[in-house]
Amino acid sequence: MAATKNSTKSRSDEYPDDIFKDTRMSFGDHIEELRVRMFNAIKWLIFFLIIGFVLDGVGDAMKNPKIGVGKPMLKVITEPVETQVRDFYYRRIEKAAKDKLTEQAVRTPEETREIQRVLQKVDMAKGNTDDLSPEELAIYTLTPQAVQKKLEKLGNNLSELNPQEIAILRTAPRKMPMTLPTAPLAEALGIPASQVKATAVELEIEVVPARFTHFAETGQGLLESRQYLGTLSVQEGFVVYFKVSILCSFILASPFILYQFWAFIGAGLYPHEKKHVYSMFGPSLVLFLAGVFLCQFIVLPGAVKALLGFTEWIGLDPEIRLREWLGLALILPLVFGISFQTPLIMVFLNRIGVFTAQDYLSKWRHALMVLALFSAVLTPTPDIITMLYLFLPMFGLYLVGIVVCHYFPGVPEDEDEAVAAEEVAV
Repeated sequence: MAATKNSTKSRSDEYPDDIFKDTRMSFGDHIEELRVRMFNAIKWLIFFLIIGFVLDGVGDAMKNPKIGVGKPMLKVITEPVETQVRDFYYRRIEKAAKDKLTEQAVRTPEETREIQRVLQKVDMAKGNTDDLSPEELAIYTLTPQAVQKKLEKLGNNLSELNPQEIAILRTAPRKMPMTLPTAPLAEALGIPASQVKATAVELEIEVVPARFTHFAETGQGLLESRQYLGTLSVQEGFVVYFKVSILCSFILASPFILYQFWAFIGAGLYPHEKKHVYSMFGPSLVLFLAGVFLCQFIVLPGAVKALLGFTEWIGLDPEIRLREWLGLALILPLVFGISFQTPLIMVFLNRIGVFTAQDYLSKWRHALMVLALFSAVLTPTPDIITMLYLFLPMFGLYLVGIVVCHYFPGVPEDEDEAVAAEEVAV
């Protein structure tokens, strides 16, 4: 009988100093805990997703674009690229107008009369220039009428003209038919309406096409009537809306999701270590939201402006697709939010005695390389600008983590064991 009792003794009975025997979790317990926490996090995500759909419907029914979650947030997410691309085109048209629409030569009254005389002489000759003197022919070849005829003979290929001839056509007026109502004209001229026989009159006015284009594009930019993000398929807008709604739901549910995450981490720790986990929840939420908002309102507009500036420098037109932009605008804020947990991880490892502030400081070069590689891998775009926008704050937070670990060091090992023993004894 005594032999049976001795054979059934556990290893913890043989080593009574093992004070954590009742707090250990098996691998199966860890898997079950993970399943429960993930299920709870998904429930919160679905809850906020449904709330978002309902609020979007309410906002649409009330004709108020500010009420909702996914639909208003889609406007917020697309705003950085829409405004930067609009500014891009506005700057370009204004620069082109300043550089090219002021090239028209200033003529004296005598030169203007001479040009008109030569044009009348060509018109009387039905376009024949054989009777023109060399001086008159030189004057005629630099008139818009002559350049236009030359262009038509060349098959309307502008590349066949020299820069001077293109500049002449650029500022030359062209006739454009227009229909005007007669009632406002009669009222302005003081003519009784009964004496006006026609309700409208057809006229031909002269406009400069280049200036017309300049006014149209500047007006388009001021009215904000053009959408610069386009879709290439009918279902793309539907898919994008659901992606944005899921992102918004994730952010709204982030306090509950982060709680489930830290609860899962805490479940696998000893009692004296759990208090460090519980103290991380609040700062973790703040840092996550700070990373998301920093990316949305500072990083994304700055990155778009810098990349469009390079596009403008090499002289290309940006044709941005909604799906491609959302791939960046949806992932990058989450990457920033998660990456901003760096100082918390450092403090946590410091509190449980894995690393000290001196360890972090002595390995800063290694951390610099690791964070640079981490930023390069996680940012969805291959450009260095977006990578630096993530790397610089992360390295700054790494330095902040060193300072925090220095002024709030972890519990010494002997004191740590004493506290744990007291907790179990109680």
